[in-house]
This record gives sequence, C-alpha cells and structure tokens, in this order.
Amino acid sequence: MVNLSASADTITCPNVADKLPDIPAQAQAEVDRNLKLLQTQINEANNRLITSAGEGGPNFVQNAILGPLADKRTATINRIATAIGRVADRPTGLDGLATCKLGNGGGATAPATQDPDASEPPTSPPSDDATTPPSDNATTPPATGGNKITCPDVAGKLPEIPAQAQAEVDRNLKLLQTQINEANNRLITSAGEGGPNFVQNAILGPLADKRTATINRIATAIGRVADRPTGLDGLAKCTLGNGGAATSKPSASAKAASGPTADDFVDIQSVDPVQQLQRTASSGTFVSRCGTPQEGHANSDNVITAPGVAKGGQQQNDYVGNVSTDAFSTNESLAASDTTCRIRADRSTYFWPVLRVGGADGNAVRPSLVQLQFRGNAMSKVTAAPQFLRLITGDAQAVSGGRPSDTASDAPSDTASDVPTDLPTDVPTDLPSDTASDVPSDPPTDTASAKASDTATDAPSDAPSDAANARPTWSCTGFANRLTDKYPICPSGSNLMRVFDMPSCWDGQNLDSADHRTHVVFPDENGACPADTQAVPQLRVTLVYDDVPNTQPDGTNVPFMVDSAPSEGNSPNTDHAGAIAVMSKQLMNNVVRCINSGRRC
Repeated sequence: MVNLSASADTITCPNVADKLPDIPAQAQAEVDRNLKLLQTQINEANNRLITSAGEGGPNFVQNAILGPLADKRTATINRIATAIGRVADRPTGLDGLATCKLGNGGGATAPATQDPDASEPPTSPPSDDATTPPSDNATTPPATGGNKITCPDVAGKLPEIPAQAQAEVDRNLKLLQTQINEANNRLITSAGEGGPNFVQNAILGPLADKRTATINRIATAIGRVADRPTGLDGLAKCTLGNGGAATSKPSASAKAASGPTADDFVDIQSVDPVQQLQRTASSGTFVSRCGTPQEGHANSDNVITAPGVAKGGQQQNDYVGNVSTDAFSTNESLAASDTTCRIRADRSTYFWPVLRVGGADGNAVRPSLVQLQFRGNAMSKVTAAPQFLRLITGDAQAVSGGRPSDTASDAPSDTASDVPTDLPTDVPTDLPSDTASDVPSDPPTDTASAKASDTATDAPSDAPSDAANARPTWSCTGFANRLTDKYPICPSGSNLMRVFDMPSCWDGQNLDSADHRTHVVFPDENGACPADTQAVPQLRVTLVYDDVPNTQPDGTNVPFMVDSAPSEGNSPNTDHAGAIAVMSKQLMNNVVRCINSGRRC
C-alpha cells in the first residue's frame, strides 16, 4: 500500500466491482485479476503523485498522472466487460468509471485498498463539463499568440450515429476537444522548457495516444449497435501549426514523424561488423518451425502493450504460431487455441509490424522465411521460462517517446558501441530445414493444465516505452554479423533481414511488468544476467524478405518502410517484436535440455 503524508492529496476513483452484474464462474478469475489491477494502477498513480511533487506546471497532475490513469483504467474495464461478455451479456455503462480525481487525504487517510466506497457517485469524464466547447474537434487556439496544435476533425468523418450511441459519441467528441485544449495550455505553460524534441515528446505524442483511445471508444460505441466505422486511425495525430509568427524549423523528431527519407537508409556494406559473443556455458539451440505469416493472421492489436484495446498497436502486425491472438486474448484463450507451429505443443504467439512497399499506405509484404531460434546464455545454463511470459524487444515509440541512438538526421554510426555484441550468424543457406525428423516429439497433451497462476502482475496496464530499448534490427543476408538501426540497402544477390533478440534474464516471479520490460531484461555486455535474475532460453526471431526492392532511395521516395503508429513516421528506429510463451512444460523442458547440452534441435 502507498503511504501518503497526512496533508497529501490522494487519487480517488469510482468503484467498479459494485457496478458489475453477477459474474459468471467462467469469467470470475479474469475479472478478479483485472479488479486487482485497477487497484494496482491507483497505487502506482498515488506513488507517482508523491515522487513528482513540485514537477511541471498547473496541468501536470492532469496530463501526466490522471490522464494516463484514465486511459489505463479504460483498457482494464474494457477487459472486464469483454471477459463477462464472452459467456453472458456484456455489461454496459462502465465507461464513466475510468476517470479519477484528485482529492485531499485530510487526516492520515491513505488510498483505499480497493476502489473507493460504492456510495461515491461515479466521477464524470472531463468532457461532461457544461463549459466544454462544441463536439467538433477543431482546434481552439492558445490564449496567447504563436504556435498552436491542430488536429484532424473526427465528427465530420463519422457515419450516421445510431440514437443508442449518440450520448457516448457526443461525450467522447467533447473529450477530444478537452484534450486539445489541455495540450494547447501545456504548450503555453511549458514555453521554453526542454530541448528541441520537447513538444513532440511531452505534448504531441501523449496527445496522439489519448486521441487514439478516445477515437477507439467512439468507434466501439457505434459498433455495438451498427457497423463499426473504419478509417479513423489516421485522425489521432495532431501537428504544431503557427498562429501568425514565422514558422520555426522542424525538430528532428518532427522530421522523422513526417516519414522516412534517404537519410534513413544506409549501405549495409558500410556498416562495421561486430565481434560475436561466445556462448560456451549453454551453447545449444532449439528451433520452433511455425511457418510464415502468408496464412493471413494479421491485425493492428498489441495484446501485450494494449490488452483489451482494438487496434491498440496502431500498426499492422503479422503473426505466426498461435492463430487466435488479438487484443482480447487471455492466457486461457491462448492455451486453448490452435497453432501454425509444427510442434503442436508450441502455442506461443510471435508477432512484429509488417513492412510496406509504396509508401506508408502501400502494400504489406511478408517474410519469405521466419526462423524462431531459442539460444543459451554466455555465462550460465538456462532454466525453463514460465508459460505466458510476455516478451518485448525494440521501441515502437522511439520517435515520440525517446531518443534513438541513430536518428534520421544522423550520419550512420553503427559501430560496436551502439549495436548488440551478439549478432546472428544464420543466413538462408544455413538455416535449418523444416522437416519433421529434426524436431522432438512432444504431443500437445500439456496445455491448460500447465498454466502459471494468474496474478495482477501478469496483465499490467500499458506504460510508456523505454527508448533505450530501441535496438538495431536491420541487416542483409550474407552480412548477418552487421546490424543497423537504419534501413539497409542490400547488394545484388542479398535479401533484406530483420533480427529481433528478446530479453532473456527473468526476475523469477512476474509474467509481465508495468513497462513490459523490467520483469525480463537483457544480459550485460559480457552475456551475464543480473544477480537477481535467472537466464531463460533467449528467443531470436529472424525474418528474411525476398520481394523487397533494393533500389536506392531518392528524397522521400524510398523502397520500403516499417509500418508504425501515426506519431512515429515509419522510422526504422521503431522496429520491434513481441512474443507470449505458450509452450507446454514438457516442450520447454526439451528446449532447456537441448540448449544446456550443446545440441542443435
């Protein structure tokens, strides 16, 4: 429990548990887990309230704590409604319970151990204020001259709104305007703060995230009673316009957000090779063969970073392995699903954003080869990874949320100092053949019964990504000992490669963490895991593309780009991948034995 001083303000939130209908037995565990998560979110927000005391301007608490908390609660409450809706009538009227408020603790009051007392009326969303501007989310200029934030109109892009959805749509349209007003106020009060990327990172990026969630709620409200509207994703991103002053030079992040250029590409032959790290302690490998995503399993969800939020990934992802994965997947649904993997006991999900040819809205191209290789640790044996362990590598928000090591405006600097010390050695000619004879026999008899227990730590709310986790992923076949965080131009006879190494030092307790990274981290530069972690098999995902053009880029006319969120401008730095481990215990033990005994399985 978070302890606050006697005079401190505390965050109070509407009670959710008491507003639910009778919970079916099949949904009880998932509902209980998410109710606990709601309390965890309140505790974290109150802790942030303490540690950030004195920071920011007058809107800091709303923008940096209460706003993100409302977004997290929206996703969690949606998961609760979805869990119940799978086996009974989906509960309605819960949307207004997401918004919390800042009250005064008075005496020695500390945050409640559960949501506040049920007798407290639900806090109305900010948009319900009678002083809120009209629902057309055109921009309201700041109170002073200069730059202002402008956003695409949403109301004018909606279809006819059913009467049953009108109130919810109107409320969220007003909320879009409130978000713009708050962002413009933040623009005024923060004048002169931060570096050249401050506005993009601290104002425009968070605004785009809030608008994405709000626009999704509008589409969901309409979709409950009519066809869900499409084509709204591109309306989330706002820009900094000029209110009459001379236009300022765009920042590096604004340049990146406008789309990739020739500066984002590098000749792979000019990238320095890196010395390989020797894995002598556990030198074996295990390959799970799950085909390629030609089967068509793709969506713009991200069940790890945005569970319960349709299109929460904000870019299209390709999948292999588990055939059911989407934003609403649970541990139980993943364990019960079919798989594309040759070994049926591997129901894990593996995913990454698609590549596009022909611009940001161009055709998605799929890899011609996918290798899923589990490897050892340089300094120790590996132990079994738990079922449902969440893994993320790379930073999908590298442009708006942090500073990548090589930005689009930099000259290539891919040296041993900014790339991992352990790079791939497998090229298409030496990737293992996909035959039944070289995989261990492991019938899918151990699935749901082997599930790890579900606690509040295995379904955390979304948290900002860590820009330091942006890692070079791009290479070419024949040059596998060179990775770059720019798009590579491959020579004739060589194909584009993407290589994703997942973190592999597990804390031994949690299946996920609030930032999706601290529960499992990368080894240090010598390959050793931190003292309070244990080495588990490291997943390396290698993708090869034989149909991506190798033409030289010319200005903004580039041969290919990674799909990305609107705020990220298809930057190569935002490349990333994710996985959820859903192997049976027997199969995972086979993986560990192969790796620790030095075999190639």
